[in-house]
Amino acid sequence: MNPRILRRVAAVVIPSALLLAVALPAAAGDGGWGWGGGGWSWGSFGGGGRAVSYINPDTGAATANPDVDPNSSCFNPDQRDNQALSDPGTANRNVHNDACFVDRSGNKVDGPASFQSFGVGFISACPDPDGAGPKFAILSDTNGDGRMDLCFQSGYQEKGIAGDKEFHARLNNTTMNGTQYVVWCSDSDRNGCQDEYNKSTIQINWGQTASGYGGWNNR
Repeated sequence: MNPRILRRVAAVVIPSALLLAVALPAAAGDGGWGWGGGGWSWGSFGGGGRAVSYINPDTGAATANPDVDPNSSCFNPDQRDNQALSDPGTANRNVHNDACFVDRSGNKVDGPASFQSFGVGFISACPDPDGAGPKFAILSDTNGDGRMDLCFQSGYQEKGIAGDKEFHARLNNTTMNGTQYVVWCSDSDRNGCQDEYNKSTIQINWGQTASGYGGWNNR
């Protein structure tokens, strides 16, 4: 199999609804399934960096998101969003999810990682990190429900453009109101975030009208 080609793989595993029910209450903080700064230490990650996932406001783009902190980043992550559904058959209100591993010196470091989606919605884009280079991405539907829910990327983006040294995915929903949780984690075994400690979560409340960024109440 050519690792340079984005591959879509389907596998039968525990259903997403069951995973969500089991996983979400497990822990708080970016070291677990929630938000905030607790529950981790630098020593937990060896030579790697702490996982930080955030919602990109897409400022100036057609998908610009007014409900997200305009300064959202790996160092100032906005991790909650109210978002109207995309129009049927489109991705006109898709959400841009970025992430990075940050070491104790504030440097972004590389490593294999996955975005894993639970609840409503799906992962609509899982870009190859370096185009024709050796890195690769795998987008898969792990429970066969027709919605892509796992995006594995072998490393961060290296394309000589904006967004390098970060990981990127797009999330979309055209059909069902509700909450989508997307966990991003270090994932050397490519099987998702259930068995990983170094992870960070964002939340999208689909079907709610964005009212504009509301400061810390948004996070």
